[in-house]
Amino acid sequence: MSMINKKTTIAAICGIVLIGGAFAIKAHSDATKAATAQDIDLYETSPITSLDTAKVTDSVSANQLSQVGEGLYRLNADSQPVNALAKKTTISQDGKHYTIDLHQNGKWSNGHAVTAQNFVYSWRRTLNPQSKSEFTYQFANIQNATAIAAGKLSPTKLGVRASGKYQLKITLSKPASYFKRMLASTTYYPLDPAAVQKYGKKYGTSAKTTVYNGPYTMTKWNGTSETWTLAKNPDYRDKRAIKLQHLNYQVIKSTSTAYNLYQAKKLAAVTLSGEQTRQNKHNPDLKTVASGRIGFIQYNEKNPLTANKNLRTAISLSVNREQLAKHVLQNGSTPATTFAVKHMAKNPRTGADFTKDATVAGTADYQPAKARALFKQAQKQLGKSKIAITLICGDDDATKPIAEYLQTTVSKNLKGLTINVKSVPFPSMLSAVSKGNFEANLTSWSMDFADPIQSLQILESTNNSNMGHYKSAAYDQALNTAEGADALTTAARYHDLVTAARTAMTDQAVTPLYDARTSELVNPKIKGVVYNKFNGQADYRTAYVK
Repeated sequence: MSMINKKTTIAAICGIVLIGGAFAIKAHSDATKAATAQDIDLYETSPITSLDTAKVTDSVSANQLSQVGEGLYRLNADSQPVNALAKKTTISQDGKHYTIDLHQNGKWSNGHAVTAQNFVYSWRRTLNPQSKSEFTYQFANIQNATAIAAGKLSPTKLGVRASGKYQLKITLSKPASYFKRMLASTTYYPLDPAAVQKYGKKYGTSAKTTVYNGPYTMTKWNGTSETWTLAKNPDYRDKRAIKLQHLNYQVIKSTSTAYNLYQAKKLAAVTLSGEQTRQNKHNPDLKTVASGRIGFIQYNEKNPLTANKNLRTAISLSVNREQLAKHVLQNGSTPATTFAVKHMAKNPRTGADFTKDATVAGTADYQPAKARALFKQAQKQLGKSKIAITLICGDDDATKPIAEYLQTTVSKNLKGLTINVKSVPFPSMLSAVSKGNFEANLTSWSMDFADPIQSLQILESTNNSNMGHYKSAAYDQALNTAEGADALTTAARYHDLVTAARTAMTDQAVTPLYDARTSELVNPKIKGVVYNKFNGQADYRTAYVK
């Protein structure tokens, strides 16, 4: 999503899902008012970009969509799928055929019933090339999805159909042990055809041009506004489980502003900067939560400078990740050694974490001497004694210190290399990177669920989220085998994924920097929030103010 993919915590996550910048998702509340009103104030560090399932590519928008919409499943605290609109699921022995019976009390905010055909319509629409969705690759396991996305087949040929008003049948081209977890993603949410046809291209661009089937409905969002409200949905199928009446959001980019509001007892939770974490190390309300997010630099390999492997590797080896984690981030984040985060998978034979097996020496360590030697080779290959690279990133408070650290440490270790930081609002950065108008991008990727494929898939040559245009036949083959012949063979698939990760690191497809965590202060008056232990995603369905 996860970049898909789509994370939330009751406090900030200092990074994004898709391609850069830093998001935070934070809950806060006026304690005196919320105790009786069951209203809480929430904030994001970036505006909503869309509520259209085919258009959502960032974690903020996905977080909002997850609260106003509902799919077949949701992920619980252990990142495992549990029923949402799905009532019963039957899977064939070969893992290719899913029959899903739906709850019959799902309803859209316009009064229409949520039916199996709503899922069929939504998925076909996303895969239609006219939608220009960046997440069509998420459907690759479904029969004919790849050909449809490429414009080679009609969307009606997709391996999904309604076999009754409330029964969905899915046929996969290749089985996937994690398919139910994928179906929990907002990309797989249903759509009401009547509403989409009514609003046309405006669907999902404002609160009034969107319909909802989730716990909340949205108001006061005009498409660009930096404040909006989620109100309890009286037509939600499980409305008795919902206790919070209103979730009032605003965009706050400044960590100091958010912290000051918390100190003034106007926030129920806040994600802390490194300095704030130090100040609160003895605070009993301080906690560190997983983010399921990898921070990294991606390079535009269509650019003559950043296409140079020696240059990319030299940059990677000039970064002291221990120093970055301990003295810059200071929030519990740890150095990244490969393009994955911990606790995604374990070696079925040895029990070792995937990140350990996928680490390649000399690709993500701090080796300044080797970095200088590689940089000299890059200078010769490029015919330049002095090289300047622009690093584009988000303009929020959480990202800037990371960018400044990289700018200083890389230039210090690699004489002749200048890193120019270009901090811009997230939408501008997203647009530039999506169009290929960048050299290097400081970004992060959030995982929807615990499986290495969540990060590795975005480096596949045909993936829409492969903004750096990395291309490797060996890498693609390893992933194809993992998702094909070895899909249901645990040990073989694990080996394939390790091979892919090690290939990417050897090629320096990206420069992984940190395995993200967040430090938060949380007002104990907010109860009942269910956190996903892998990625920190918060489920507000059972939350309340004590």
